[in-house]
Amino acid sequence: MKKTKGQYRRRLAYVFDACKGQKICKGSDNENRSEVTIKYTGGCGRIQPKYRRSGLDLNVEWKEAPDENQERKMKLSAERVLSIFKSIPDQTCHLLGMDPRHARPDWMIITVLPVPPMCVRPSVLVFGTARSQDDLTYNLANILKANKTLREDEQRGAASHIFDEHLQYLQYHCATLIDNDMPGMPQSCHKSGRPLKSIKARLKGKEGRIRGNLMGKRVDFSGRTVITPDPNLAIDQVGVPRSIAQNLTVPEIVTPFNIEWLQELIRRNAAKYIIWDTGDRIDLRFHPKPSDLHLQCGYIVERHMMDDDLVVFNRQPTLHKMSMMAHRVKVLPWSTFRLNLSVTSPYNADFDGDEMNLHLPQSVESKAELSQLMTVPRLIITPQSNRPVMGIVQDTLTAVRKMTRRDVFIEKSDFMNLLMHLPSWDGRIPQAAILK
Repeated sequence: MKKTKGQYRRRLAYVFDACKGQKICKGSDNENRSEVTIKYTGGCGRIQPKYRRSGLDLNVEWKEAPDENQERKMKLSAERVLSIFKSIPDQTCHLLGMDPRHARPDWMIITVLPVPPMCVRPSVLVFGTARSQDDLTYNLANILKANKTLREDEQRGAASHIFDEHLQYLQYHCATLIDNDMPGMPQSCHKSGRPLKSIKARLKGKEGRIRGNLMGKRVDFSGRTVITPDPNLAIDQVGVPRSIAQNLTVPEIVTPFNIEWLQELIRRNAAKYIIWDTGDRIDLRFHPKPSDLHLQCGYIVERHMMDDDLVVFNRQPTLHKMSMMAHRVKVLPWSTFRLNLSVTSPYNADFDGDEMNLHLPQSVESKAELSQLMTVPRLIITPQSNRPVMGIVQDTLTAVRKMTRRDVFIEKSDFMNLLMHLPSWDGRIPQAAILK
């Protein structure tokens, strides 16, 4: 117990290794095994059988019969297993690495079957009139029928072999409700022969509930296209195609401070919808004269994406937090996302056909989180190893080396162009190194 303190799986493995070679439950010297009183500190002295599973049945077999009136091979029912598990005291549970307050062996046997709600198993209309029930509903109906048959057998005192057959039928439907792909077991099917989709099939795999609907899901206000480089962008900018910028919208609540600006956007066809305070939505794409619409405070205008809007940029696989960062939008022509080469390192991106995702926030709270937590300048140093995850690469790195050599000079026209790209330029031109 001390050796495996806090390591409950390891403790259970130790107990299993110690017991798997034992053929007799040791702890008693009494030759008459049937008269031995079972105690916690000592074994019962009985010969241990071999347990074999065949389909949904559990069989036990002894090399020699433990008693004269007992067969060497017999079927172990779920009720018998449950009674054995219930008789395990709390001290033994602790020895096996279980906390009896939270996990007991008898809890592993289902005695009450929870029924999933209708939102998990909705019915669908077929051809507009008939209703088709979900596979789970169909399987639950089979369980109810089998349970009703068992109750009727019990009331009329049916023969034991008939009762066992109907009990096995109930066990089969309960098992296929959870897993309909068990090896060595026939699948539960519709009348058409199509196998029923079990709970396990809905959860596992790429198309399952976890990977298909929770960890990855379809979302609104997002875009995806190929990425290409643009060294003229800042590291916290992303070039967005005009076609995507005109399709994605940001809701703006009309206030006395922005009503003229939003009215101007409507006049310039830079908005998609107006939502009145009554909840009615006006689609400006099909309105004959959008400029005639007059805004009032409280209306919501869904405007197009614009320069300097904050967006979340993501490249899959999303392995660390720098795989999703906030960028400022720069609306550009053509049909690809463009980004500075220095920011490709944390994304592990290259330009051989990679695609990336863009997500446009819809609330003030999400914009605040992006600006304070996710912008690229705040994520240059990773907290994982306290080192920079991005720096100058490729042509920029080579050019810095070549341009700063003593024998490299720049023409006046090129120098003027470079000055226009410097946000920190104060308007003064330094003295030339060589005057022609």
